Amino acid sequence: MATAFQRWLSPRPPQRTKINDKPSWSHLGDAALYEPLSKPDGLWYIRETHHVENYFVRAGLSGPPLHIHRLQDEFFKVEQGVLGVVKNGVEYAITKDDGVFPIPRGTRHRFWAHKTGTEDLVFSIWLDPCTSKQEHILDANFLRNLSGYVNDCLKAGLQPSVLQIILFTENASSLLCPPFLNWMPTPMLFWAHRGIAWYAERILGYERSYPEYTRDSYS
Repeated sequence: MATAFQRWLSPRPPQRTKINDKPSWSHLGDAALYEPLSKPDGLWYIRETHHVENYFVRAGLSGPPLHIHRLQDEFFKVEQGVLGVVKNGVEYAITKDDGVFPIPRGTRHRFWAHKTGTEDLVFSIWLDPCTSKQEHILDANFLRNLSGYVNDCLKAGLQPSVLQIILFTENASSLLCPPFLNWMPTPMLFWAHRGIAWYAERILGYERSYPEYTRDSYS
């Protein structure tokens, strides 16, 4: 529980909206929908739908900020619409005709609904290795924490704290790359990121995960 002084240092939503009982959940209000799913072969993935008429989607803001996965490769497969991806500074417009689009671990990247799309963007996203339910729960809970926190900030009229998001990202073995850190080579970024996450947790009283947002299991 954050103290009054910590809340003064870094304002945060007065309460957290319970979403841990929902099998799927929204992001940025109703900009996007996240659905954790599994295939018959046991592969876990997230199906995302970004609604093209939403302001955040049209503005290219419905995807995550620039980041790096340290320990996992990431893959995208578009079902409908156009997915924009920046991969180590190069922009791509991905459609269903492009098949599976890979992001190797250690790659700086972000993704969003590309401006050339005229219909809702629907795509699947998964990480490798992610061969167990526990690994999938950790990945899905990062998205649950991020969406729950950002949605509650929107409701409260607050700007989400980049320090809280860095702490979420650190807990997911990844690195956020905001402009004030993105100039750093990855080894330096790793230690700066870890130090900022420590400050966010120990000094500001943010948490790595919130039970109101996250789940311990998936069926």
